[in-house]
Amino acid sequence: MAMRKLLLLLKPFDVYSPPHGASPQILHHLDSRRKVHLETIKFCQAILQKKPVEWKALERNDLSHPINDVDLVVTVGGDGTLLQASHFMDDRIPILGVNSDPTRNDEVERFNDEFDATRSTGRLCAATVENFELVLNGILEGQTAPSKLTRISISVNTHQLPTYALNDILVAHPCPAALSAFSFRIRKENRPCSPLVNCRSSGLRVSAAAGSTAAMHSAGGFLMPILSQDLQYMVREPILPGPLLNLMHGVIKHDQVMNITWSCKEGVIYVDGYHVNYTIQDGDTVDISNRAPILKVFLPNQLLISAL
Repeated sequence: MAMRKLLLLLKPFDVYSPPHGASPQILHHLDSRRKVHLETIKFCQAILQKKPVEWKALERNDLSHPINDVDLVVTVGGDGTLLQASHFMDDRIPILGVNSDPTRNDEVERFNDEFDATRSTGRLCAATVENFELVLNGILEGQTAPSKLTRISISVNTHQLPTYALNDILVAHPCPAALSAFSFRIRKENRPCSPLVNCRSSGLRVSAAAGSTAAMHSAGGFLMPILSQDLQYMVREPILPGPLLNLMHGVIKHDQVMNITWSCKEGVIYVDGYHVNYTIQDGDTVDISNRAPILKVFLPNQLLISAL
């Protein structure tokens, strides 16, 4: 398919606002990040001006409707900007992430005793200013194909939620100090694949392969091949799991569904972080599976190599 129309989706600048009482070093660091981000935007726009494409730029916070009138989405920011874009995309339009502000290891080491100088990870971003034109040329000339990443489908009381998770979801009480009570069972074609597991814990996290390196891995989960169609789940801080301890962490295979019954007065399903969330209540049922439209993403070569 010829790429004729592009959307350039931008990370906003207000994320670099300094905290109250910030030290001069932090102020300088944040100002540097803002400038690097701005320079990357200008660089990408200058490259697009030279290409035989029609494009428009939009800040990600102004995105409010499904993206359906372009041939390619280019995000400039980090993984967060790519994730936000994915919530407005189906399986037809591919997406390319440009890491506008990559972390500098020497900088992190230099300021380690003063503050966290980590910039953007951009794990899913295939481009930076150093290779953006090369990567873009490969896409426009049809020499580079996007990968198909699995997303998480969520339904509440058989009602399909409109947002699909690319990284992970968290089902928990809205107060992090409160107990989350729920039960779950994994099924395949309406046949149970696991016993009913009754949980009292801090909630339940489910990740797709793309999100297995994020909170799931931090909590002790395992890394998944980026192209895996399976989902990984983990009950957070289970209380007295007893003989069902081995069921507190596992896999929802590509042809399986996790059925959850929520047993608290309040609950929230957080999708890819905290910005997108849906409330649930006592007695609600939640079904989680990979039965969501895939997302076409142009991935960094190192991710594809590790998936082989």
